[in-house]
Amino acid sequence: MIGEVRIEAGPRFSPSSRLRTRGLNVRADEAAPEKEKISITLDKPLVEEIRSQFRGRALSSSINELLYAALAQERLGQLVDEMEEVAGPPSPETYERVVAEWLAES
Repeated sequence: MIGEVRIEAGPRFSPSSRLRTRGLNVRADEAAPEKEKISITLDKPLVEEIRSQFRGRALSSSINELLYAALAQERLGQLVDEMEEVAGPPSPETYERVVAEWLAES
C-alpha cells in the first residue's frame, strides 16, 4: 500500500516533502529568505572540512545549507520524540522497515 501511494504521489511523497508538511524545511534554496550578514568564529579544522566538502562554493552558502540540514534534523528528532510519547517507541522490525523505505527513496 505505501509503495502504491508513493508511486501515485510521485515527488510530493519524498522525505523532504513529508518534512515540509510538518513545517520542517530541509531545502535552504526554496524560499530565498532575506539574508543577514553576521560574524562568527569557527574551528579551523571545521572550516577546512566544509571547504573541502563543498569545493568551489561560497563558504557562507555552504554553512547556510549545513545549518538548514542541522535544524531540520533537530526538528525531526523532536517530532519523533512527540510521536513516541503518544504511540510508544517502534519495534525493531518497524524501525528497520521504515529506514529501508526511506533509504530506497534516495
